[in-house]
Amino acid sequence: MKLDAELELWREQWQSSSEAPVLTGLRKRVARESLYMRIMLMADVLVTLVIGGATLALAMRNPRPATIILAAATWLFITVAWIFGLSNRKAAWSPSASTTSAFLDLSIRRSRGNLRAITFGAILYAVEMTFCLSWVYHESGFLSSTLIIIITLITLLFAALLIWYRRNKLTDLSYLLKLNHELQAE
Repeated sequence: MKLDAELELWREQWQSSSEAPVLTGLRKRVARESLYMRIMLMADVLVTLVIGGATLALAMRNPRPATIILAAATWLFITVAWIFGLSNRKAAWSPSASTTSAFLDLSIRRSRGNLRAITFGAILYAVEMTFCLSWVYHESGFLSSTLIIIITLITLLFAALLIWYRRNKLTDLSYLLKLNHELQAE
C-alpha cells in the first residue's frame, strides 16, 4: 500500500511540473508524425505506380532504345529512393516502449532521419534533372529557353523549400536533444 501511495505522489509531482505539458506533447507529436509518415508512404506508392508505370508503358508501346533507357533510369531512381526511404524509416515507426524517454528517442531518430532525407532528396533531384535534361536534349537536339527557365524556377523553389525545411528540422533536433539532456539529468 505504501508503494502505491508513493507512486501516486510521484505521478502528481510529475504532472504538476512545468515540463509535464512539453513531455506529454511528445505523444501527440509522435502520433502526428506517424500519420505524416503513412501519408508519405502512400505518396511513394502513388509515384511508383504512376511515374514508373507510365515510363514502362511508354517503353512497351514504343520500344526504342531511348524509351527503354528512360524507363530503366526511372525504375533505377525509384528503386534507389525506395531503398533509402525504407532504410531511413527503419525503427522510426513506433517507440520501443510507452515511456517519455522512448517517445523522445523516437522523435530524435525521426528528426535525424528527416535531415538525412533532405540531403538525399537534393542529391537525387540533381541526378534526376541531369539525366532528364540530357535525355530531352538527346531526343530533341536542343533545350528550349522556356524549358530551362521553368526548370530553373522549379529548382530554385525546391532549394528554398529544402533550406527552410532543414532549418526547421535542425531547430527541432536541437530542442529535442536539449529536452533529452534535461530528462537524463533528472
